[in-house]
Amino acid sequence: MMTEIPKTKEELIAKLIDMEWQMFTAVHNTAHRALCQDDQKTFVIMRMSQFMAWDIDTLCHYYGDVYDAFVHEHNIMTDKYGYMMAYTYPAEYECIKDELPAISMKKRQFIIQILRQQLHWLTETATSYPNILRNGRPIRQSQALNGAVSFEVYAKCELMTYSFDTLTALWAHMQHLKSQGRNLNEEILTYTAKLYGFTSIAAL
Repeated sequence: MMTEIPKTKEELIAKLIDMEWQMFTAVHNTAHRALCQDDQKTFVIMRMSQFMAWDIDTLCHYYGDVYDAFVHEHNIMTDKYGYMMAYTYPAEYECIKDELPAISMKKRQFIIQILRQQLHWLTETATSYPNILRNGRPIRQSQALNGAVSFEVYAKCELMTYSFDTLTALWAHMQHLKSQGRNLNEEILTYTAKLYGFTSIAAL
């Protein structure tokens, strides 16, 4: 049974990141340990940026997902990077795909719907702030080189680890932002810039 959800957004985010970091740093790579698995500062900034841009309902649902996986010793970060291998290392993926949680067609279709909006928002943001692509991931996997992971694939594979309830909450939050003329992906990048000490996305 899940313990009581933290009462403040700040505490909720802190506990989420702590559980996620423990999972992330424990992911086993077939070749060697990735350097990013020892870079806690960057991990915290990236995850905090995303979570600060979410509403409390989406955070609470996702907290439930992560907590449930954590207490059952199931590493959803391993799942995420495993799903990515279908796009970056397809031969190796064939060897592990049966170990990953299956994704229903209904969930896949919902993920495509969410991802389509996120890709649209990120493309708009990159048009306004082309500097964000210089050191970041390419937006589309068709733009990625040498096994690199695009935003498209990274986001899709992360969404695959969310429960349907979390996806529903995230979609509702996105629709609320859209109704206000706001861009979730731009807001995430704005938080990223601030956490790195910059004044705006333009300064990244």
